[in-house]
Amino acid sequence: MRVLLTATRIETAPAGVALEAALPAWRERAEVKAVPMSDGEGDLCDVLAELRGGELGVVDAGGVPVPVLTQGYRWTIDASHSWGEDSSTLGHVLASVLAEKPSSITINLPCRVHPDLGRGMLDALDVDDASGLAELLAGTDVLVTSSSEQPLLGVNGLPRWLDRRGLLSPLEAQELERHLGANLPSPVRRSLLSGGLDARSPTSGIGGGVGLLFEAVGARFAWAGDLVARKLSGEIERSDLVVFVTGEIGLDLPRSLFVLAQVAEEHAIPVLVVYGSGRLQRHELARFGLSGSYSYEPDGGDISGLRHAMATIAQTWAR
Repeated sequence: MRVLLTATRIETAPAGVALEAALPAWRERAEVKAVPMSDGEGDLCDVLAELRGGELGVVDAGGVPVPVLTQGYRWTIDASHSWGEDSSTLGHVLASVLAEKPSSITINLPCRVHPDLGRGMLDALDVDDASGLAELLAGTDVLVTSSSEQPLLGVNGLPRWLDRRGLLSPLEAQELERHLGANLPSPVRRSLLSGGLDARSPTSGIGGGVGLLFEAVGARFAWAGDLVARKLSGEIERSDLVVFVTGEIGLDLPRSLFVLAQVAEEHAIPVLVVYGSGRLQRHELARFGLSGSYSYEPDGGDISGLRHAMATIAQTWAR
């Protein structure tokens, strides 16, 4: 039996640590391929480097260290956990990377940061607007990723005021902003950019609105989890079972799990998800293309709990 064992970061523990905890129980019973997974929460460069090689590094952006990965003239910038007070940190990193004349840049943005609509980034790059940014990026293929789609977060007026004072949650402020924007005529919406951009675009709000700027200059967009999980298509086809280890499961499944399950379903390969806290109803498994789900929260919800729970799971599934 051949098992593809994947794991994401679990709270403060990197994906590699989760794999080390989960691996022994499977290795006793099957041939195992252990691969780290990332949904773009602070470890995208590390995981991509393990999956496809390259040189890891750090760019100092005004005192903020930002992880980067280089593969020839292709660069990946992971700003998801390296963000200053505004988007100027990303501007400083981009200036350094563009000086190397890259052919392509993947920029991984955070979801929940204070919005500035990319003004800090433009200032750091010494350009005035989207047209100036487009000139800087001319000839460079730009892919923007994030761990989830995130619209504008209370950028203007009342939603921002309510969010900053704790009277609305960030999600509630975000939804109020979208509702108000949808009911205003477009000339009333104040924008830092020229042109008819849609403030309700699902990719416009990542990085506090930086995504809106990259949309304006024609960048491509993708989920970070898609970017990583698609690289495992060949490994999935050669496996008899896929095991996905993660931490908390919220309202949405990790995007990387969703993609892995899609590919596995095409080849009739079962997929198990092993998670910490959260709740995944059994009737939801088929809808998500999953064959089983197990929580290690009863065993402590930490790395040692994962190690203990995995022994029983492997004994049940390994043949």
